[in-house]
Amino acid sequence: MTRRRLAALAAALLSACSAREKRPSAEELALRQRKAAETARRYDDQRTAASLYGRSSRSAAAVDRPRLAADAGCREGIALLAAGEPRRAEESFLRAATLAADAGDKGLVARSLLGVARARRVEGEGDVQGPLREARGLAREAGDRTAEALAEVGLGAVSPPTEARERYAAAERLAGDAPEVAGPLRLNRARLDEREGRAADARAGYRAAIAPLSVSDDRPGLLAALQATARLADGDASAAAEAGELHRRAALVADGLRREDVAKAERRAAEDAAARAAR
Repeated sequence: MTRRRLAALAAALLSACSAREKRPSAEELALRQRKAAETARRYDDQRTAASLYGRSSRSAAAVDRPRLAADAGCREGIALLAAGEPRRAEESFLRAATLAADAGDKGLVARSLLGVARARRVEGEGDVQGPLREARGLAREAGDRTAEALAEVGLGAVSPPTEARERYAAAERLAGDAPEVAGPLRLNRARLDEREGRAADARAGYRAAIAPLSVSDDRPGLLAALQATARLADGDASAAAEAGELHRRAALVADGLRREDVAKAERRAAEDAAARAAR
């Protein structure tokens, strides 16, 4: 075979390969990026997941797919919360709410607004009740009982005790068996029990909140439940070993949230509990 024929054959093969290797569309790219982000979350790499979700949202928005963009943006906010970045999470949730409204998806707007409220509570800044009330109304219109229940829990957390109990009961009727509802519901009920002096009920409630908070990947809530359960166990002379284990677990969660001061304090508390248990 002559050199000319070999060159022609090589050019034909290269052309065929190039034809098969088409660049994915922006929508397909957004879906691939979201899938990669889900893999990163499964391996507990929240920062990589957040970055990939953000790319997915931008890719989808670039080709006018607002619902896909909103979904990825809402997931980005969840990953950022788990990574201990509530301010950036709030920004992601706000963008997601706008995109979801453009798409006409009331349920997704509601869930994005729930994220806004949650990020603001973690930050300790900004209006929380406004987004929660709006989310509750939109979730009700969309028939999203879980989102409506979460809004009730959130509103209960900032309400007087009698109203709080009523809202918690409403949340339980709506979706009390869902882990994403059961975790914050039990946590906030336990907080109310503790404020009202029912330490035993509070301790049981905090302990019961740990598993669903872990399953639903609510890192800030999980840290709060572990700390509270450990604190109440510290007051029980027979529970020093349990307290030590809870403090150790809290320290690990605090590490993931980049709350180094909390992690150090929890490790010191774990050492103190271990010393008490050894006596």
